[in-house]
Amino acid sequence: MKIYAVYMNQLPKPDQFERMMAIVPEEKREKVNRYRYPEDANRTLIGDVLARSIIRETFGLPYDRITFTAGRYGKPSAEGLPDFHFNISHSGSWIVCAAGDCPVGVDVEKIKPVNFDIAERFFSPEEHRDLMAKSESERLSYFYHLWTMKESFVKQAGKGLSLPLDSFTVKLAEDGRVSLKTPPNYPPCYIKTYELDPDYKMAVCSAAPDFPEEIVIKGYDDL
Repeated sequence: MKIYAVYMNQLPKPDQFERMMAIVPEEKREKVNRYRYPEDANRTLIGDVLARSIIRETFGLPYDRITFTAGRYGKPSAEGLPDFHFNISHSGSWIVCAAGDCPVGVDVEKIKPVNFDIAERFFSPEEHRDLMAKSESERLSYFYHLWTMKESFVKQAGKGLSLPLDSFTVKLAEDGRVSLKTPPNYPPCYIKTYELDPDYKMAVCSAAPDFPEEIVIKGYDDL
């Protein structure tokens, strides 16, 4: 597995934007153009192009031979590459993509104030207890650790909202190790958190524990 990230500290220049738009199919260009805000349009475009650039690097395929399809619950895959799996996430200024030879899910979230009642509604009872046991200074950070770990698990499973967030339990120990209690009869999988940025939390879930130590950072001109 490899994990890639693009930091959108500023919007792409017009020539960079047009070059990326030329890489994606017409339906994606139409989607990008429908966004009201440039930041949202560029996050979506960069995520798609980032995944395509990884496939081009890995398999030597030209962009015009890369086709994405969506599964029953919307998880994307690359047509004709059954042993290649990828997942994209973006939040704030970061766009990330995890890719490898087994199912993978990734989630990145910018840390913002939240109402912790959401944890009682959507987290498992054990997760909610762990969260509320944290000191007030630690609680927001741990909430986003839980949220990204849970989202990465759901995205790895590829089952969308049919997999309730309270049907499994994650826990992050002080040494950084993640424990995961999966739903009954669920195949084994593994989660790792990454310190991408002090203002963000990020987690990756995979069917195999071959997580890289480093994240590959790419710029617009690398795509």
